[in-house]
Amino acid sequence: MWKNFIRVTIRSISKNKAFNVINISGLAIGLASAIFIILYIISETSYDRFHDRSADIYRLYLEGKMAGEEFKGAWNSPIFGPTFHEEIPEIENYCRFDFANNRLMWVDPANKYLEGHLMYVDSTFFEVFTIKLLEGDPATCMDEPNTILISESKLDQYFPEGNPIGQSIAMNNDSNLYRVTGVVEDAPRTSHFYYDFICSYSTYESSRRTAWFNNHMQTYILVRPGASQSNLDDKINASLLENIRPDLEQFMGISPEEFMESGGKYGVFTQPLLKIHLDTEIEVPSDIGFRPIGNRTYLVIFGLIAFFVLVIASINFMNLSTARSLSRAKEVSLRKVVGSGRKQLISQFLFESVFLSLISLVIALVLVTLLLTPFNNLVGLNLEYGDIFRWYMIPSFIILAILVGLLSGSYPSFVLASFKPIFALKGNASARNGTTVLRNALVIIQFSVSIIIIAGTLVIYWQFRYMTNKDLGFDKEQLVVMERIHPLGDGHEIQTFKRELTTHTSVLSATNSTAYLGAPNNNNAYGIKGRPPEESVLFHTFWTDEDFMETYRFGLATPDSRYFSEEFSSDSSACLVNEAAVRKYNLEDPLNQSIMWGDNGPDGAREMRIVGVMNDYHFLTLKHEVGAQITILKPRDWDWSGYLTLRLAAGKDNIEAGLKHMDKTWKAFTDDQPLQYFFLDEELDSYYAEEKRTGAITMIFSILAIFIASLGLFGLTLYNSQKRIREIGIRKVMGATETNVVTVISKSVGYAVGISILIAMPVAYFMMQDWLRDFPYNVGFQPLLFLVAAVLAIIIAMVTVTVTSLKAARINPAIALHYE
Repeated sequence: MWKNFIRVTIRSISKNKAFNVINISGLAIGLASAIFIILYIISETSYDRFHDRSADIYRLYLEGKMAGEEFKGAWNSPIFGPTFHEEIPEIENYCRFDFANNRLMWVDPANKYLEGHLMYVDSTFFEVFTIKLLEGDPATCMDEPNTILISESKLDQYFPEGNPIGQSIAMNNDSNLYRVTGVVEDAPRTSHFYYDFICSYSTYESSRRTAWFNNHMQTYILVRPGASQSNLDDKINASLLENIRPDLEQFMGISPEEFMESGGKYGVFTQPLLKIHLDTEIEVPSDIGFRPIGNRTYLVIFGLIAFFVLVIASINFMNLSTARSLSRAKEVSLRKVVGSGRKQLISQFLFESVFLSLISLVIALVLVTLLLTPFNNLVGLNLEYGDIFRWYMIPSFIILAILVGLLSGSYPSFVLASFKPIFALKGNASARNGTTVLRNALVIIQFSVSIIIIAGTLVIYWQFRYMTNKDLGFDKEQLVVMERIHPLGDGHEIQTFKRELTTHTSVLSATNSTAYLGAPNNNNAYGIKGRPPEESVLFHTFWTDEDFMETYRFGLATPDSRYFSEEFSSDSSACLVNEAAVRKYNLEDPLNQSIMWGDNGPDGAREMRIVGVMNDYHFLTLKHEVGAQITILKPRDWDWSGYLTLRLAAGKDNIEAGLKHMDKTWKAFTDDQPLQYFFLDEELDSYYAEEKRTGAITMIFSILAIFIASLGLFGLTLYNSQKRIREIGIRKVMGATETNVVTVISKSVGYAVGISILIAMPVAYFMMQDWLRDFPYNVGFQPLLFLVAAVLAIIIAMVTVTVTSLKAARINPAIALHYE
């Protein structure tokens, strides 16, 4: 039987080459698209699963509410880990993380390198995480301060002759030496943290601090198997409550219970290691050692796209097969006459469908293998060839292909098997089946899905364009940010360097600040003079010099406001706030109010008079609403160097001259220290890489979905044209023009696309409005985008149908009527 199935299938394919090429091509592209997206989803959901006890590892995060502002982030105090480990039996072990970048390192003073990914960990690192130590003893390699592990990828760079154990690496200066105690494997691609070097956390003095509100690093805990996460959270917060009581009473003058009753919240909770990569709600202090967080919403979007593309490809197969059923009606009828049963016929046609689907799978896998690298480069992913050929992937793809074949071929098989021989042999099988209605319904579904994908792609692209072009309230162009400026010395030397920079005509202004606009910054608690301590407020804090406003070019909100100036010696006790702070904290007549900061002044707090109200500008990304901001004058004697931002004159020549002058001046002030800088507009655009990637992926699969739908439409139109070849000939003999013929053939498709638009638009609208709700600043409802999607679908459908039907319309009537 199977031999007969194969023989008949091959014969059928060879007799209907055009339709089968279209069928196989559509299915192959659909399956290849689905495989790409499946690989992406598998990659995103496989993070951190390589650890032996990944299910028992949690990261601690802080969740609270102060001054009406909620926060949720994976930053801890160094005291969390040791205290909770000691007090809570369910916690087997813990490991603390901290990260550093911009470290000048060398073994040979003639070859110095600027490194950006140093991870500081406790000696328990290898007890908690399954990371391979290629050389060294995992039990002791992190026991002592100033010990360091070098990653496998950095080994040849620092120790080309091998054997690094026991040798020293200098960091930032000749006296700061780290002893190499091991070689560690590079962090796996699916690890949410990564590193070039791992250093002992005991090197940091902060690892021994016991303050409970000094939150700046990360803590991971290893719990006993089967421990309840909710019970663990309860015990951690019970311990936290008692331990923060003295500090809270000293800091705010109230007990934890009073703080909670006043609407505040402060708790530590556990985040499962396996959920870290796709959890966008919990922030991290920086991205130095963490890979970009994925987004579960985008996985759902891409999963739906993969499903829709497969649906379109399956509909193509079903549509073309049912359309072709009439040409096989006599074959089926003859088989029935000679004794073939309905079950045998259905099995034959399902076998043909599955056979074509498996051929499509082979082609799809070839396409994925050939296009994986270009796809990675285009959308910024790191999918690997090995993921395609894992032991469970190929069987999964085969099962997927079989299911697609069975689903795609199910209806055509039943239609073909249901022909009655008496009608089919008389040549009027079309009168006894309802395939025309089905084909029109399937075309409607195809184009509805395609229009939804097109509309979604346009909205995603428009939102990305909006975020990268929106007025931020300051001028981001021609701004160069210098980082790692500590080699210049303290604030006095930085100001001297800054003045030297601005002597060049290409450098319009420069400013020193603890953060640049667009980057995450400190969010500190303050008081407002005259209000009780429990009514503390939170401000995003910027410490700047007097030229910050001139360099970034933002404005002041009131005529009486001013920025810091060297003409006012009292500015060391002054500050500015933004309009958002005035609204949020009800600062009536703000220029006659003062902000209290918990500094070590004579009264335990430092009073800072408000001298200006700044216009609201986006000092964070557009993924965050503009919050309350305070700007304070940066003391000259601080050793917190921060950043130096230069505004260059416009024009390519001025930018090149300004950068050259900056480099020359830097060398004069710092000798051989490396210069590190970036353009602010490029840095800000990089914050929306996830949205850009999403737009690129949806654009690619939108084009493929339209192509597959058009391929099916092409096949159907070709079939209809061939079926109506004699009708076309008669119409032309009766005087019909080519335009009349094309219009007749295209009319039904036009109706179908019109219905598709009516179905697709409401669905696309609700789906995209739901997606846009994640952005506080979004494009909103743009009717033009949905209109463009509809017009595109109409144009694509009409062009496809017209090109195909025009060929039929140009056939000589004598040839068309030759057999009449």
